[in-house]
Amino acid sequence: MSEPKFREVYPGVFVIHLPLPMRPTIVNVTLLHSGDEWALVDTGVNTSDSIDALTNALQQIGCAPEKIGKLISTHHHPDHFGCSKAYKDLTGAGIYLHPLEYEASKHYAPKGRSEEAIRFFLEHGIPLHRFVKVPSPGEFWDKLYVPTAPDHFMNDGDIIRVGSFELEVITTPGHTPGHCVLYLRQQQLMIVGDHLLPKITPHVGVFPGGPTNPLADFIESQRKVQRFDVDLVLPAHGGVYSDHRHRANQIIQHHHYRMQEMLDTIRRQARTAYDVATIAFGLDSDSPITIQFPATFETLAHLEYLRAAGKAVREEHDERSFYRAVL
Repeated sequence: MSEPKFREVYPGVFVIHLPLPMRPTIVNVTLLHSGDEWALVDTGVNTSDSIDALTNALQQIGCAPEKIGKLISTHHHPDHFGCSKAYKDLTGAGIYLHPLEYEASKHYAPKGRSEEAIRFFLEHGIPLHRFVKVPSPGEFWDKLYVPTAPDHFMNDGDIIRVGSFELEVITTPGHTPGHCVLYLRQQQLMIVGDHLLPKITPHVGVFPGGPTNPLADFIESQRKVQRFDVDLVLPAHGGVYSDHRHRANQIIQHHHYRMQEMLDTIRRQARTAYDVATIAFGLDSDSPITIQFPATFETLAHLEYLRAAGKAVREEHDERSFYRAVL
């Protein structure tokens, strides 16, 4: 049994590192303790390694699982909500999630690819004939994602109390439609999920049936969190850090740079999102499916942002969508 990996970053605030079976290889969850109350923010994926890592950390910290009264998830992705059922069963705690995240979690239900999704892929130039099988999210994640229905829906401005801690819910859509960060105003701590990562940027993509301009939402959400005073940022991936305003500006600048790169690729000819992605991300036919598809969705988010800004237009030819720069 490996030693549990956790750190108390502020009195009563513990960051626990849980293993992931993919990159990034670690997700950070946050355990809060104030008075007689305990709460856990995010869950990790549903694997025995992850569950063992958490229960071992709880034992070292001195928190019996049944003491945890609240399970709060920043968003619905498998490394943040995928083990919610197991921990609900273990602790009996009430589960908190944004309503849009609960709806989005249903896309991971065990089922094959929908006709809508296949049309979406073909419309944006993904060459499905190159791939033997494209798994649905539910097929890809399978037993790693075993969520349960929330007991409480949380929304912007809500206060969730854990002893004397007051967790202010701040909606930060973009990475997902109802992503939330949690702000402890008195302690000037912000638990940011995937919104403000210190070294990497979270995936922001356009998906079948999802928001049409999530990158605009994401950039606005970066500006939104800059209005809060924060001494310590607790991200889901990477170490704790300070100066969240500087990091938010870096992320905004990164996306504007990427948009300019993509705009340059469609100045002389119209291209599908997949064609733009192969250039912007340096892809080829041998690139893994787990890179080609997300790269196309993220490229599409940038192209739709440019279209909404009047810098690009979308043209339909032979049931495919092409983007062209407005010169």
